[in-house]
This record gives sequence, structure tokens and C-alpha cells, in this order.
Amino acid sequence: MRQTFKRLGESPLGPAVLGIAYFTIAMLSLVMMRGTHGIAAIWPPSGILLATLLIVPRQAVWRFAVAAIIASLAANLFAGSSFRVSAGFTAANGIEAMVATLLLRRRSGGRVSFINPSGLSAFLVASSIAAMVSAGVATCILPQSGGAFILSWFSTVWLGMLLVTPLLIAVFEISLSARRPVSRREAINLIGIVLLTGFATGLTFYQTQYPMLFVPMMVIVIAVLRGGMLGGIISMMIVTIFGSLALWLGSGPIFLIRTSHESRLLFFQFYLLSLFVSALPMATLLAARDRLRINLSERIRLLDQAEAAAHVGHWRVNSTDQAIFWSPEVFRVHGLPAGKPPALAQAIDLYHQGDRQRVSETVANALVDGKPFAFEARIIRPDDSIRHVETQGERDYSSRENAIGLFGLIRDVTEQIEARQVLQDSRDAANRSAAAAMLLASTDVLTGLANRRGIIEYLDVAVADTETGQAALSVVLFDIDHFKTVNDRYGHDVGDEVIKRVASSANECLRTTDLIGRYGGEEFVIILPGTDAEVALQIAERVRAGIEASSYDRQPNVTVSLGIASTRGEDTGDGILKRADIALYEAKGAGRNRLRLAS
Repeated sequence: MRQTFKRLGESPLGPAVLGIAYFTIAMLSLVMMRGTHGIAAIWPPSGILLATLLIVPRQAVWRFAVAAIIASLAANLFAGSSFRVSAGFTAANGIEAMVATLLLRRRSGGRVSFINPSGLSAFLVASSIAAMVSAGVATCILPQSGGAFILSWFSTVWLGMLLVTPLLIAVFEISLSARRPVSRREAINLIGIVLLTGFATGLTFYQTQYPMLFVPMMVIVIAVLRGGMLGGIISMMIVTIFGSLALWLGSGPIFLIRTSHESRLLFFQFYLLSLFVSALPMATLLAARDRLRINLSERIRLLDQAEAAAHVGHWRVNSTDQAIFWSPEVFRVHGLPAGKPPALAQAIDLYHQGDRQRVSETVANALVDGKPFAFEARIIRPDDSIRHVETQGERDYSSRENAIGLFGLIRDVTEQIEARQVLQDSRDAANRSAAAAMLLASTDVLTGLANRRGIIEYLDVAVADTETGQAALSVVLFDIDHFKTVNDRYGHDVGDEVIKRVASSANECLRTTDLIGRYGGEEFVIILPGTDAEVALQIAERVRAGIEASSYDRQPNVTVSLGIASTRGEDTGDGILKRADIALYEAKGAGRNRLRLAS
């Protein structure tokens, strides 16, 4: 249907189709329902033209308007009106359609909807204004006509727009929004509406004994309830057609009115208007309700999909009876089939025993004081698997700002918790590896003491501490006397054993606050934090004597020479090592197996 309207709007045959339809319907209306001054009881062409101008593209409006003007002029001429009257009536009908189109397109951008109250109200206002303008123009053509003519013209064209335009627009809207073909049940429903309306209308208008004009109203209400907007409009169109035919044939309860034919015609027009005003707004409200229900269902569906994707569900607890509502995702989180949620106490029992008391107290306090809360806990599923959930909630309020319970969210965070644990394990392992690497990087492999890098880093920190006002720092630099001879005579394996023995003996002579390290080859460094030169000499002598004693009855027998330096002024780690090195060479020059203090 949508493509049909689009093709007609763009095709040059579209205006011709409208012109033929306009002319045919106009002639039938004039012939069958002629009243005073040649005015029909209802003018369906007005509704056809208005619906067409609202549906076709904006740029094609003028072509369809011209086609309708030509058809209207021809119909009036064929009906026996003079050219002046025919042209005037044609102008009146053309102006009414253009006025209504302009008002409705300006408000809604060209698309009129009858499934919301605001759209219906706009249509009623715009069509009534257009009908009044049209009646005014027609009165100028026949200035001798009175108020009856104006009222008759107004009601005629307004009825045409009210009854025909909504039908065509409704069919068009249904074609736009339809995502599936009409079901068999819907088709049977519409056929039933047509048959029921036809039977009731025939029973009402094709007898003149009983005033049964209320019967069509009852049927239209049923049609609206069963068929919505489309069913109501179809039912009203059937009533209009059957009633018009009966009026033309001189039958129906309207003829129980003892008055002129023109008055009966006017009564019939306002009867149709009353049907419209009574039924169509109800159909609009029902359509709006159905649309809201569809939108709500769609939002709920999308919400369920979003919750399933995010593993987040929402819940609610009624403060009066503590009844629980769970969204579908909450059931999935708990591993339960969707259905009726458990009672509050049973829902709390689903939590891990270690978390149950805390959850129960949190919910109970929230029901009393209404303060927002959040917690992480474990739930046990029916298959005994454990899931970690994050729950948060707050007080729920009604539209009147009355506290009516708790509302909250529950999120399955098991994967995050497991990922967090894996990450923590990985971080711990990395820290251990890094610590081991750092230790390996600063440790001498042979002796297990600090290596040259570790000594320098430690010395720089210790020197910096002395600059901040801490006690003096001393350094002892020593090496093994005649170590090259040991290697040459006994081999490098024995030399390594000597180095390890010297390192162990020296370390045993130190305090827990002191640091000894292998500086390179057979050379060692001892760092003595918070130690002045006098104490450093004592410690150095203890080291020398300890190494000598450990080698007394072992081969090869070795001794060490030592140089001692203490910080002074703005000293640096490199500076104090150089002074200790000079003192070491002085000890060697003095005969070895002795110590010297740097000047």
C-alpha cells in the first residue's frame, strides 16, 4: 500500500486516477442525495481529496489539486449547474482542501495520525476551519442563500472530510506500520464487523415504524472495541452509505419526523456527526492505549535483552507484605526457572551460609530506614555451584512520593571476581619473580653476598642518609693477599672455595646492620652504617683476625689487607670508596695482613 501511494504520487497517472475517482463519487453524491441548492447530504470527494493531499509528496500536491478541480467542475456542470455556480462551488471545494492541508502539514509535517488524541484534535480543528472557509466562499457564489444553505454546506463538506479522510489515512498508516500480513483471525473479525454493521443498519434504516437510530451507535462501539480505529471507521462508512441510500429511497426512522426534506437531510447530517464525535475519539484513545502497550512490551523486551547481556537483573520488595518481584535475569542469576519468585526469607536462604546473616540484616535495615545499600555476596544455585553477585538497592516510592518498598539491582560478577583473583595471582607471581630477579641482579652467585651493583646502590642510599643528619658512615675495602698465587698453585676451583671461605668468615664477624658484598674478583666491601672511624677500625680488625684464624689449619692459608674510610663533609659513595681503596693499598704496601685508616 505504501509503495502504491508512492508510485501514484510520482506517476503522471496519479492525478488522473484521483480525477476519475473524484468525478465518479461526486456524480453519485449529487444524483443520489440532492438537497437544497444542489448540495449533497455528504460530500465524500472532499475527504478523498484531503486524504490524497496529505499522503502524496509535497511537490506533487499541486498536480493532484488541479486534477480534482477539473473533476469537480465537470461534475457540477454535468449535474446541471451553470458555469458560474460550478466554478464557484469548485473553488470552494478546492480552497477547503488546501486550507486543511496547509494547517495539518504545518503542524505535523504532512503526516496526520489518528492513533493519538492530539492528532485527532488537530484534524477536527483543521477540517472544521476548512469547512467554514468553504461555506463562506460558496455563500459568495449564491448571495441570496440564507443560513440554512451555509449550515448545510458546512456540514456536508465537513462530514465528507470527517468520514472519508480518516478511513484512507488509517488504511495508509496500517500499510506503513504493518510488519506481517493480516491474520485469518483479524480478517474474520473485520468481516464480522461488516456483516454486523450491515445487518443493524439495514434493520434501522429500512423501516419507518420504530425510531431505532441508537442501534448503529451500539454497533459502532462494538466495532471500535473489536476492530480498533479501522473497524470503527469501516462501521461508520457502512452506516453512512446505508443511511444515505435509505434517505434517497424515502425510508428510515428519519421520516418519522414531520418536517421538510431539507430538515430531514440536515438531521441526518448531524446524526452522522454525532456518530463520528462519539466513536472516533474512543477509537483514538483505544489505539493510543494499544500503542502504549506495544511500546511498553517492546521496552520490557529490550530491557530483558539488555539485562541478559549485562548479567544485571532488577528486583523489588513490597514493604507491606514483603512480596518480591524478580525480572527474568534475576531468575537466571539464581539458576532458577522463570516463574513466581520465592518469599523474602527463602530468597535470603539462597545466599551462602557465610553471607546469609549479613544479607538478612542489610535488607531488614533498609526496609526500616530506607537508606541505600550495596554489598557483594555469594549465592548457591540448585546445582550447588556458587555465583558471586553484587547487589544494590534503595527505597522505592510511588507516584505520590510514598515509600512502598525497596527497588534494586543484582549483577552476576562471578567472572569479574574470578578474573580479579587470576589477576591478583598473576600480580603476586610477577612480584615474586621481580623480587627474585632483583635479588639475582644484586647478588653474587658464588658467595651469596651482595654484588658490585647491590653494594653501590646500598652505599648511595646510606650516604644520602648521612647527608640528612644521621650518624657517620664507614666503609671497609679488603682483598685476599697473594690470591693470584693461590689460583696459579691450586687452581681456580680451590680459589673459588677460598673466596667463599673468606666471605663466610668475614660475614660472621659483622653486625646485623652491616652489609658485606663481593666487589669483584677477590675484593670485598663492608658498609657500616652509623659507624665512626674508631668503631670501624675495631670491626675491621675483628674481620681480619677472623679470616686469619679460619685459615690457620687449612690449606691454602690466606690473609687479607683492609682499608677503612669514614664519611666527611659532603662525601659521595664513589669518593669514600676511592679513599678506602687508597688506604687498602697502603696496608698492602706496609706488608699485608693489616689494616689502614684513610686520612
